[in-house]
Amino acid sequence: MIKLRSLMALALAATALTACGSVGTPEAAAENSNNEVAPQIVYGTVSAVGSRPYMVAVQRSSYLTRNWCGGSLIASNWVMTAAHCVKGFSASGIKVRAGVYNLANSSEGQTVSVSNIYIHPSYSNVGYGYDIALLKLSANVTHQYASPGAIPSSTVDSTLVQSGQMATVSGWGITEYGSSSNQLREVTIPITPDGSQCGGTPANTICGPYYQGKDSCNGDSGGPLARRYNNRNYILGIVSYGPEECRGEGVYTRVGKYASWIQSISGVSAQ
Repeated sequence: MIKLRSLMALALAATALTACGSVGTPEAAAENSNNEVAPQIVYGTVSAVGSRPYMVAVQRSSYLTRNWCGGSLIASNWVMTAAHCVKGFSASGIKVRAGVYNLANSSEGQTVSVSNIYIHPSYSNVGYGYDIALLKLSANVTHQYASPGAIPSSTVDSTLVQSGQMATVSGWGITEYGSSSNQLREVTIPITPDGSQCGGTPANTICGPYYQGKDSCNGDSGGPLARRYNNRNYILGIVSYGPEECRGEGVYTRVGKYASWIQSISGVSAQ
């Protein structure tokens, strides 16, 4: 059973996802009692302050201390996230918080407005891929704990996105024990371009096979699947969707396959 890793897109995608599986409602209802996204990193650890400088929170303008989706800073004024996180929203309804560790602390990090949203033109729903969007920020991010991650070139992408390689997903929220956490959390998982290990996936995605029950989950949508390589933080994937149990087999948009589109919109080149 497929579950989007952001609850705000469930109504938009429920019909289109029928062929891919049912959206799990019991867990969603428990998490979404206040109509807000409840994120999870399952069987992960608390991140060290400043250790994920590319990580940003993509939030509704009216709820800046509650997580909605994640995102990746790819330039001082550009953020990359999942298309399903922002489809149907106006730029004025979204803000980005960068350099933040404790999401509940409203004074922590730097909050920046969004001036434009660019959703991949081929995106319709996560079951068909293209789950990627770019946010143009209204001001540059200058926080001491924030710095852009790199878009992988075709060479880096083919080197790092291989079966048996590891990458790290980060996000905020509820742990595997059900207790809420406002601290940034992360989990390192194996990855593979072989979609069969995730029950079949759209083109240009990365599969996170089952591994010790570790996974991303609801609210982590749009956040980075990253790897440190050659002294750079590469954003290899974007959290997209996965089984409702959130115990592995998560699916991530493969960023390196969209490098040309990213550059055409933002001017940010692959490295």
